[in-house]
Parts: sequence; C-alpha cells; structure tokens
Amino acid sequence: MRRIFKVIDFHVHSRYSGDSQASMRDMCVAAVDAGLSAVVFTEHIDFAPSPWSNLSFDYDRWMRDITALREEFAGRLSIIAGAEVEFQREYRCEIEDFLSSYSLDYVLGAVHYGNGMILEDHKAYFPGKTAYQAYAPYFENVLAAIESGFFDTIAHLDLCKRYGVNYYGAFRLDDYRDLLEPALVSMIERGVTLEVNTSGLRQPPGETYPAFDTVALYMQLGGRKLVLGSDAHRPHQVGYAFDKILTEIKRLGYDSEDFNGGKTKPRV
Repeated sequence: MRRIFKVIDFHVHSRYSGDSQASMRDMCVAAVDAGLSAVVFTEHIDFAPSPWSNLSFDYDRWMRDITALREEFAGRLSIIAGAEVEFQREYRCEIEDFLSSYSLDYVLGAVHYGNGMILEDHKAYFPGKTAYQAYAPYFENVLAAIESGFFDTIAHLDLCKRYGVNYYGAFRLDDYRDLLEPALVSMIERGVTLEVNTSGLRQPPGETYPAFDTVALYMQLGGRKLVLGSDAHRPHQVGYAFDKILTEIKRLGYDSEDFNGGKTKPRV
C-alpha cells in the first residue's frame, strides 16, 4: 500500500535569520493555511563575516519559541528545528563545533560562495569570468559540502544560476553536466537528500533549484531521496508553488515514500 502523501516545507526562515523579518508564528499560520503537515525552520548559520552573515543566532531563545509553537499548533502542524548551515572549507571546525553543541532535527547544507566571494555580491563576482569560470568554484564547494558528512540535505543545488543567468543566459544542464553529475553521484553514495527549492520560480531563473532536467538526471543515476523547500522568508512564500512541483515530481516517477527523503530526518 502506498503511503498517504505528507506535504512538508523543509526550508523556512524567520526573524532568527538575518534576512527575514517574519515571526515564526506567522510562518506557521501560513503553513496551516497552505495545507502543509509540517515546516522545518532552517535559520541561516554562516561563520564568514559579511553583511549577509548571522553571527548572533540565539539558539536557546529560538528553541523556546519552537517549543511554544509546538504546543500551540499541536495536532495541526509539526514544527521541526533545523538550520541552513553555510559550508566553506575554511570554517569546517566552526561548523563541526556548532553541530556538536546544539541539538537539531535537520541540517541543511548550503553554498553561496565561489572562490571565497559571496555570489550575492554579483557585480564583484561574475564580471570578467566565463560562465564555466564562475560556476566551477561554486560546484567545487558544493561537492566538498556533500563529502563533509555534516548535512542531511543539500539546498538549492544550482543556486549559482540565480545571478549567473543575468550574465550568461539560461543555465543548461548539458553545458555543466560535468560539474553537476559528480555532486549528484556523491549525494546518492552518501545518502544525502536533494532539495527541490521553489524560490527560483520567483527569481530570475524562473525555474526550481535544481531544474527538473537535473532532478531527472538524479533519478537516472539512482537517486530517490528528495525534499521540497520554499526557502520562504515571508509568510506568503511558505509552500510556494508546491502543487505545481508535486505534479512534476510525480511525473518523474517518485511516489510519496520516496519524496520527503524516505527515511531521512526529520522524524515527523
């Protein structure tokens, strides 16, 4: 018998992330309104000093808020404690210390850097490089993140295209398969889950991170562990475009047990 499908948003931020002003409660209300069964709060954790860093994360206060919300929303919404941890090789020790110091249900690995430069500062990062020169360092970091063993899931696998499309045009799998395929193979070998992140649908790429041709390649290579994340920073973004994406996921042949990561964390 096939399992009843549970729709979970595995990538949600709140005001505990430096780039969101949303209350956790408002995000939970939005999740209930969207018909979700659970949300995973994945606040930004980044140890590199930059205007985008979250260097003052108050874990104890955050957990008190999560505990209170679990009581308030009991029977309506499962609330999971997670983190979106930025991976840079030079901060491996800091990441390991953080993960060993705090109890989390779910650890989402993310890369926003190439050659030590944050991609969001795109006017500094992209000019003067070919597309391959810009994207290769990013995917090298992604592969290192997968191989680190720190993460349950890798977020927005091809996030580099968020800004890159404005410089190089559409991101095509055939042009960068030699960068993407090693990451996908490594994820499969290590049991790391692939996130289908819908934020790209509301950003310049106009497609998920990664796009569905990459998800199809992941499946062809033997990958079966997927989760869906909105990367919501505002309430109206929670569960963004999930109905559309679930339809596409099912067309690829995934069933409800494969989706949401199979037996991977979080336990809901």
